[in-house]
Parts: sequence; C-alpha cells; structure tokens
Amino acid sequence: MEHRSIGRRKFATAAAWSAPTIIATAAVPAYAASPTNPDLGVLFDGGGGANGAYNTVTVNLGLATSSTVSSMTLQAPMVVTIDIVGLLSAATDERSFRVVTSYGSITRGAYNASTHRTTLTWTIPNGTVTPKLARGSSIPNFLLTFNDGASATTSGRITNKIVITSVTGGTIVEPNAVPVDSSIVKDYTSGISPDGIY
Repeated sequence: MEHRSIGRRKFATAAAWSAPTIIATAAVPAYAASPTNPDLGVLFDGGGGANGAYNTVTVNLGLATSSTVSSMTLQAPMVVTIDIVGLLSAATDERSFRVVTSYGSITRGAYNASTHRTTLTWTIPNGTVTPKLARGSSIPNFLLTFNDGASATTSGRITNKIVITSVTGGTIVEPNAVPVDSSIVKDYTSGISPDGIY
C-alpha cells in the first residue's frame, strides 16, 4: 500500500478555495441620510432695514444641499440652541425683539447683560418634514423681528448677530460646523443685509 503525503502548500491552497468568500463593500456613513441625525445647512435671510433699526431676519434650517434625498421626516425631535448677541459693548440693556416659528416651539432665556446674549431654544418635533436647505415657508425656520436698537444706557444703537451654538438630533455641516455665526457667514440677500448684522 502506497502512502501519498499532501504538502503544506497544496493543503493551504485547497483550504483557501473551500473557505467562504467575504466581499468587502465600502462603508456608507449611517448619519448621511438618517432621519434621527441628518446633515443640515443654515441660511440667514435678512428682510432689510438699517443695522440697529427695525429689522427682520429668517433663519432657515434644512437638509444639506449635498444630501442624496430631497426631504426627510424627522424620527426624533431636534433641538437647536441659538444666541442672539448684542454688539454694542457699552450697552447693558437688551434690544427688544420678537421671535416666531411655525415649526415647533421656541423658548427664550433671560438676557445676560455681561455677555450681551439671549439664548433661544428651538425644538422641532419628530414628524416634521425637512426638505433641502432653501428659502421659503416649506422649510423649518424662525423669524426674528428686531425693534429699534437705540440703547437706554448709552449713546449709539444696539446691533445684533445670530449664532447657532448647538444642535441635538442633527449635524450642521453647511456652511460650516457649529458655531454658525451670521456675521461670519453673512446674509443670503447680500444687497439687503450683506454683513449678517441686524
């Protein structure tokens, strides 16, 4: 009886052919189109008026324009924190303003005279349909109406910028990550509020 030995090389080759094949695929980030943490964009859209005088601005929040889907229904609430910052450092009073939204609710914190800030918390409920970033009433947004900025404590006018400081339930990627500062990003309507200061 003749014995044949199988060499290590042949054994390894046979084992490789009999092993199950695993096909590698490129990983797709789960957050890119996730209704619980979508990539977002912000657009400041001023309504006109001289800085420090009666002025309005709409702050629009939508899916980033690079999104692969045209709209998304939020599966969890989204909470956006916004600072309204007074730019007249000598003032200790707050410029009065009103804020309204048709998407969710906004709560207003107390004015901090040392930092010249009022913090808003905007809660957008689950079930809200969020299209790609644009101007218009079909996108989650809020309207700020600033009254005259004449200060009661010093000469000069209080002007304001808007800073989005955080988002839970989403990630702002456009025009940049948080903080998103209107005076750096500037206003969409360059001929009306070109400097992003209101």
